[in-house]
Amino acid sequence: MHKAGKLLSATVVVSTLVLGSSAAYITTNSSDVQAAEQVQKWGHGEGGASGANTESSANLKAETPWYNYEGYTTYDPSFTQDYNFVRALKYDNVSIDGYKVDTSVDDDYDHTKEIYDTTVDFNSDNEVIRVYFATKPDSVSKATFKKAHASNKIIDEGPTHGGDQGDGAFVKYATNNGSYTAYFDENNKLMYMVIG
Repeated sequence: MHKAGKLLSATVVVSTLVLGSSAAYITTNSSDVQAAEQVQKWGHGEGGASGANTESSANLKAETPWYNYEGYTTYDPSFTQDYNFVRALKYDNVSIDGYKVDTSVDDDYDHTKEIYDTTVDFNSDNEVIRVYFATKPDSVSKATFKKAHASNKIIDEGPTHGGDQGDGAFVKYATNNGSYTAYFDENNKLMYMVIG
């Protein structure tokens, strides 16, 4: 029976990875299956109100919205339009691959770390000051992005002229204590985002 459980767990994990599902991860004691989970971790995002009591809607408390994305951000572009992601950005409470920008710290750049397709900038105290992440090419239009983020205030918008941003456009949004910026290519398709 123990071998059958391992085989079933391994089959579910492999089928999840092959199909690209963003279902919750299944844990198992098999080191082979755990290694496969780590090697092929695509993207998994989740968000909501942290600590909310789901037993009764009358007992719900106002909590800060949060969102956590783990894995390759270029795999599934839909999370950039997710309602919970947009709300959590406004409240400076988004984590990408375990890193969240701290808007209350000194933002003088010191060093960088690469995780999957995400770049994290740190200050000299090893505090996160910016998170850059690529998105799936040619998948999200500027109009679709702006519609999904309409609840957040645009503080700057315009064309980009070469350099790292290419020839395209950007839209910068205010958050409670910081900002985030979306960069689009010459065809107005989302290329990457910067939080911080």
